[in-house]
Amino acid sequence: MNALATVIPTQDANALAAAKDALVPSRLARDFPILSRPVRGKRLVYLDNGATTQKPEAVIEAERRFYRESNANIHRGVHWLSQHATDLYEQARERVQRLLNAARAAEIVFTRGTTESINLVAYSWGRANLKAGDEIVLTGMEHHSNIVPWQLVCEQTGAVLKVVPLTDRGELRLDVYESMLGPRTRLVSVVHVSNALGTVNPVAAMIERAHAVGARVLVDGAQAVAHQPVD
Repeated sequence: MNALATVIPTQDANALAAAKDALVPSRLARDFPILSRPVRGKRLVYLDNGATTQKPEAVIEAERRFYRESNANIHRGVHWLSQHATDLYEQARERVQRLLNAARAAEIVFTRGTTESINLVAYSWGRANLKAGDEIVLTGMEHHSNIVPWQLVCEQTGAVLKVVPLTDRGELRLDVYESMLGPRTRLVSVVHVSNALGTVNPVAAMIERAHAVGARVLVDGAQAVAHQPVD
C-alpha cells in the first residue's frame, strides 16, 4: 500500500460517498420544487439568488407544517398551543445560535431581513452614540440597505461617511481602508459577500484593524451565512 494512502472504514466510506452524491447539482435541484416547473417549454434555470433565493422543500414543508399544526401567539399566551409554538420558535433561535457559534441564544434577534436589521442598528445604536465629527466607514460595494440608513443618521447627528473605493477587479482598496481608520472612526459597516459582484471581502482582517482603533463593526452577512462558516 502507498505510504500516503488512507484506509477509510466501509461505513464511513459509504457515508462519504452518499454525502458527495447528495451534492451533485442535479440532486440538489430536486430539493427545490420550483426548479421542476417548465418555463416557455424549457427547464427553469434560476440564477438571481443574490436578490431572492428559492426555498428547498424542507423549508416549505416546515412552514406548511407550522401553520397547519402549531400556529399561535408566541410568548403571548398561556394555553398549550401558544406554549408549543413558543418552544418551536426558541428551538429555531438555538439552531441559529449553533450555526453562527454565538455565545448565547439571547444574542440572536429575529427580524424580517437584513434591511430591517441594519436599520435597527442605525436608528438605535447609531442615533444614540454618534455625534458630529464621528466617522462611519462603508465600502463602494454595499447594498443600498447598508448605505441609506447611515446617510440619514449622518444627517441627524453630524457624523461623516467615508467610502472605501474598489479596484478594477471589483475588490476593495484595502490600502485606502487602512488609511481611513483613525481616532474618529466609530463604525465600520461592510458586506461580507457582495450580492452584485460575488466578491468575498477579508472581513476578519478588516474587523481586526477596526477594533485596533476602537471602532465597532457591522457585517452584512446576508450572502455569506448560508454558504460558509462565519464565526
